[in-house]
Amino acid sequence: MPLNALSCRFASLACLSLSCLPSWLHHAITRIVRIRFAFVVSIATSLGLTAPCVHATTSMLAPLREAAFDEPLSITLLCSADDNAPLDLTLPATIRVTLTNGDIAPQPLELTREPGVSDALHLSPGQFRKVRYSAPWPAWARGEVRIDPVGFDASPTLVAINRGPREERIVQAERAEMQAATPAQTASAAAAVTPASSTEVASPAADALMNAGRAALSRISYYEPMYFAVGHNGDTNARLQLSFKYRLLLPDDLRSKRFLDNLYFAYTQMSIWDLSAESRPFRDTSYMPQLFYYIPDTGVRSEWFTRMGIAAGIGHESNGLAGDDSRSLNTVFVLPTWEFGDLNSTHLEVSPKVYFYLGTSNNPDIADYRGYVDLLIKYGSPDGWQLATTLRKGTKHWYGSVDTQLTYPLAKLLGSSAWGGYLWVGYFNGYGEDLLDYNKRQHWMARIGYSIAR
Repeated sequence: MPLNALSCRFASLACLSLSCLPSWLHHAITRIVRIRFAFVVSIATSLGLTAPCVHATTSMLAPLREAAFDEPLSITLLCSADDNAPLDLTLPATIRVTLTNGDIAPQPLELTREPGVSDALHLSPGQFRKVRYSAPWPAWARGEVRIDPVGFDASPTLVAINRGPREERIVQAERAEMQAATPAQTASAAAAVTPASSTEVASPAADALMNAGRAALSRISYYEPMYFAVGHNGDTNARLQLSFKYRLLLPDDLRSKRFLDNLYFAYTQMSIWDLSAESRPFRDTSYMPQLFYYIPDTGVRSEWFTRMGIAAGIGHESNGLAGDDSRSLNTVFVLPTWEFGDLNSTHLEVSPKVYFYLGTSNNPDIADYRGYVDLLIKYGSPDGWQLATTLRKGTKHWYGSVDTQLTYPLAKLLGSSAWGGYLWVGYFNGYGEDLLDYNKRQHWMARIGYSIAR
């Protein structure tokens, strides 16, 4: 049947595409059904609808959020007819997806229909049928894998591959929920998408810098906040920071707490840019590589905190200058983190970073101004405003500093999900905003700017 003959039939479905749903509604729906996502595609495009006057829906259910490597990747099509007329359709023998974990380009994978299911399918009014397609995971699949359907418009999903010992109860419970979902539940979680071109085009690789969630594993991700901001108090200057961390080894067991399985390299660079001087020079830049062991969730639980994480390692900080302007230090640190309250809503996070200096030859008195603890306190919600304050207290007098950063999602501020990042407002007062002038008190400074990550 020509595509233009079907366009009016599916126009009402297309207006319900995921891109039109408010983000809060999308998250609420997916949480209720406990599946990562649901695709709805045109039956005429993907399954060859033969009944000319039937409104039908085909939903493509996502695989489990965590999958065992020794079990095949399984995707289920849910075909359902409306309440007024029967439906005859033709099932494809295979469906195609591409897989990538960020380390390699997207690789195609063909999933085969389960045996015993014929090509032709007849559904009575109001009847539904689930059809499963599966294929073994490729040998390279590990860590977090992104799955993109090929040949139709639909959103990708992320699955964490567990190559280690599986927790059978968790896997079985999620599988039972998937199997128990009724057509009404599935429909409530689904959104219509427009049919794609008949040309099959592989989707681009996942952005390796995305924040993939608490259970997700990405080799490269944000570490410290990343921002650019400008302020004025006596002079005009800008402060900018770039930061990332890289996981050196993707473990077979996603819940492993072994040292090498959770070893990270991180790099942070923070600069103070003097915009008042004639040549607009950078006043100082700190280069901060680190190597550390990191677990975001140790599994320790208590009545008075929700989750506890831990990081421990070594770090270096220097400004790359020579002579009297040279500054450098090496530290060994331990950084526990406690979170209080509902992690999906407004909650409190407390992170005291305790460190010991291994070498401070260029600035032997830095502990007088910086001390031995950076106390970070955050309060806010993942999808709303957040206030983060870092407090330092030197070992002498009242030397120390207060560094406060307030952020708010631009998508909410401007009323459009097309915007990414955050409005950033910062305040600093005290000693040591930059390494060059660690022993000089600067004017307090308030700045406003843009943040990529917080």
